This record gives sequence, C-alpha cells and structure tokens, in this order.
Amino acid sequence: MEIRKLGLAQCAFAVMAILVSSLYAQGPSNASQRPGPKVSVAGHTYTQQELFQHNVGTPEDQNTQFPPHKIIGNVYYVGTASLASFLIVTPQGNILINSTYERDVPVIQKSVEQLGFKFSDIKVLLGSHAHADHMEGDALVKQLTGAQVMATAEDVPLLEQMKPAGKAHPIDKALHDGDQVTLGGTTLVAHLTPGHTPGCTTWTLKAQDGGKTYDVMIIGSLGVNPGMKLVNNVANPQIVEEFTRAFQVSRSLPCDVPLGSHPGMYNMKEKYAKLQAGASNPYIDPAGCKTELDIDEAMFHAVLEQQQAALSTASPVINPPAKATTSGATVSGGPASAPAAGGRQSALIAKGKERFQAYKCYDCHGENGEGTPDAPDLTHSKLTAEQVSKFLVKPSADAQNKGMPDVPADSPDHQPLVAYVMSLRGK
Repeated sequence: MEIRKLGLAQCAFAVMAILVSSLYAQGPSNASQRPGPKVSVAGHTYTQQELFQHNVGTPEDQNTQFPPHKIIGNVYYVGTASLASFLIVTPQGNILINSTYERDVPVIQKSVEQLGFKFSDIKVLLGSHAHADHMEGDALVKQLTGAQVMATAEDVPLLEQMKPAGKAHPIDKALHDGDQVTLGGTTLVAHLTPGHTPGCTTWTLKAQDGGKTYDVMIIGSLGVNPGMKLVNNVANPQIVEEFTRAFQVSRSLPCDVPLGSHPGMYNMKEKYAKLQAGASNPYIDPAGCKTELDIDEAMFHAVLEQQQAALSTASPVINPPAKATTSGATVSGGPASAPAAGGRQSALIAKGKERFQAYKCYDCHGENGEGTPDAPDLTHSKLTAEQVSKFLVKPSADAQNKGMPDVPADSPDHQPLVAYVMSLRGK
C-alpha cells in the first residue's frame, strides 16, 4: 500500500468542546422539521427538509441491508438502504469507504461475505465525512479487520470525539487535499470539499470495466442540512467560502459514475432495479453527476439567501434590553416576576421557553425538544442541569456551526433556558 502526498497540509482544527459526542450520537429521526426553502432542478421540486429526508431515509432504512452488488469494475456496494458503504477490491487486499453506524458494521460484513470476499481482507478504511452515520463504526471495523484507518486532517477533531460505547476513534493516518491512497493497483484521490464538515472528502478513482476506463466520483456531501448556519457562523466564519470551494472542486472533477455517501444522492434504488432488469450499466451516468451538483448548489444558494433575508429583517435579539411595563417596572426578555416559589419556577420555565423560541432552538431540537437529525432529543436527555448549563456556556464547535450561540452564566437567559430544558424531560 502506498500513500502519496500531493497537496499542502491543512492546519489542524482545534479539539471540539465537551459534550460534542452527544450530538454525533444522534441518528436521523422522524421529528417534525420546518420545510425550509424550495428549489426546482431538472423538472423536480424539493424543499430543504424533503431533500434531507430523501438522503437519510428512515431509521429502518439506515439499518436494513440493501442487496450487495457490483457497481462497476472493482467497486461494490455493501451498505444499507440509506447509508452508503463501498468495497474496492484489489489483489493485495480491499478498501472500505464508510463504516456507517457501529450497529451497521455486521450488516456491512454480511454484505462483503455474500459477495464472496473476506471481511478480514479489508486493509484500508476511509470515510466521507465526520458524521456518525458515515464513520462511527471505524473502531469496530479496525478491531475486526486490523485495517489502517485514514481520515482527512480537518475532520480528525470531530472524529476524536466520536466514541461509541467509549471506544477511542482510531486514526492511523491523517490525509490532506490531493493525497493518493494506492493498494493493489487501484488509486483513490482525496479531494477536500468542505462545508458539510471541515474535512468532508470526495473520493475519485478509475475503474476498468468491459475494456473501458471510467472515472468514479464518490461525493462526500454537499448538502446544507436543516439547521446549518451559513450566515454569521461564529464557529466557522468561512463556511460559505468552503461550500463555494466544494462546488468548484466537484464540478472540476471528471465523472462518469457518480456515487455518494447516501444512495439517494445517485438514485441507487432506481439504478439497481434497472441493473436487475438487464439494462446496460445505469451507474454510468455523467448527466446524473451534474444533476446532483445542480440540486445541492441550488439549495445552498436558496438557504443562504433565506438566512441573509432573515438577518436583514429584525431577527430576535439574543439578549434584548430591559423594557418598561405599563406599571413602570422593567422586565428582561420574558414575563415579570411570579408571586411564589412555585410560581417563580413556572415563570422561569415560561421565560426559558420564550427564549428557546427566540433563539430558534426548535430548528435543530424540534418544536418541543423532541430532537431532529441535527440535535439530540431533549425530552429523554440524561444530562444534569449542571451539564446543560456548561454546554450553554461553551457549546461544541458543531453546535455553533448549526447556529447555537453561547449563553454566559451571567446572561439573564441562562437560568431560564436551563429550567426549560430540564422541564422537557418525559414530555
């Protein structure tokens, strides 16, 4: 196996703040989510939420084996119905791209073996980007196969916080933009396409099939998930520039066979059905590559424009100044005082709910804190009030990236928010 560095090393990102792992433990759910902006591409119309759900699927989709099959040349599909995992077969051992959730590793192993290959022959493990539904299973795959785990340097801080069942996330080699990973005559090239995560990676390789050579592109992700903050992103002020770079890089790459971290990104189910019906290989689809990029870029611009418009039209002030009541008393961001201890707690919770809405926390946590694919279910959280308080003071970089501001302990919003979050338990 050979790893050759072509590009300049990127600066390492700072280690993420405490409790970030709780965010990455959350899988996609059926929680209600606002539809977001709408785009029309190639005769189809999508809302932001519809596009997101099309890709992530249902919890059942994420855990259900999709028939393992050959895509083209030495590239095989071994993932679930909505989480892509690819096996690249070579004479000197195999390469696996995306371990997905740890609970899905046995599904991947079953698929590999049903294709007639040995799971233990996996020598290299790569990934698309540092989200749990793509790379949480890295530690278990390494444990079962001894594979060398490689990840793009910019995503390493996020991966290090991804510890299913307390397992440390293995990183044997940090890769950089332009690096090549070669095994058994097959070379994969890492292309940094950031935005979705800092180290989101699009992989390219050449596949030989039927006497022809095809350019295969495995898109890391170019999606703007619901709740992702593009405007005034304190954690990542360059996020718009990163997405812009990602689209430019992606459009510059040759692509005969578009693949992606979610099968929905390249219409796998429809193509597999055609393949089973005896059609010529439907995965050879240069036009499909352009369509996917067009959809993602159109949605990116729609979300960006929506957030820019919201910013210019009186978005809620984080800590509004005290305002006078008709009696001449002043209140800060919520109801005036309550008469008794129980009443004071109720007033605190009510104010916390009002601030929860003003901060637009429901965009990620759901209308009633029930959770979404982007943030944990607060109604079943086991965090203590002290832990919630600490997280409000110092949110993780990922939470900030999705629009969560820090709420200092001395802020008038802090205790009400803690009270409201704790009141959600069991709802």
